[in-house]
Amino acid sequence: MRTCLFVVALVLFIPIARADDAADAKAIVEKAIKATGVKADGKHNAMTWKDKGKFSGAGFELDYTGDWAFQAPDKYRFDITGAFNDMKFTITVVVNGDKAWGNDGDQTAEFTDEKGEYTKNQVYQMWVTSLVPLVSDKGFTLATAKGKDVGGKPTEAVKVTRDKKPPITLYFDKATGLLVKSETTVKDEFQGWKEVPDEVFYEDYKDVDGKKLFTKLRVVRNGKPMIETKLSDQKISEKLDAKLFEKP
Repeated sequence: MRTCLFVVALVLFIPIARADDAADAKAIVEKAIKATGVKADGKHNAMTWKDKGKFSGAGFELDYTGDWAFQAPDKYRFDITGAFNDMKFTITVVVNGDKAWGNDGDQTAEFTDEKGEYTKNQVYQMWVTSLVPLVSDKGFTLATAKGKDVGGKPTEAVKVTRDKKPPITLYFDKATGLLVKSETTVKDEFQGWKEVPDEVFYEDYKDVDGKKLFTKLRVVRNGKPMIETKLSDQKISEKLDAKLFEKP
């Protein structure tokens, strides 16, 4: 009898414990949003920026510059230029909802299958790390996770899940509340679409138009440096020109 009563009590307690944990996770995200100075008022749904960085992968390295645009939840564009073996190149990628395209300067191709899934998941990750939708969109589930030292500083962690999307774990500096790292898994094109761990580090926060924004970003994929870049000309707005997200 005592065993039965214990089991019943445990079953009744589980939903309460989960609710408390979700509330704790939400509080961590809310602290991070407050630390950035961004308000959840619907006027910070889009952003443009430039960057200058280095890509390493598939046995080669190249320097590039880029122009980027993102509008929540699923619109994204980048135009990058660089040189490989003394040959200059320009690549444009656009995502608009369920559609994704790439243009290499000569022709445009629609991304489907693994390439399309990967590209749209990158946009999803950007939406998640913008943080505000995590506390306003009921499609997200938040749970606390084990923190770890990032850059020699302790963090608090939140695991983010959403139907049909890969889980993402976010790490926030305990002292400042700011997002300093995210972890997820991706299918990597350069490894035959093998699923590998993907880590993104958000660094060197600065005041930009009254907001606290990171100005350095590093991507470590499967334990190896992939992207290291510096951001500039960051501008937050309510909405961007729809033409930006048309087929290139």
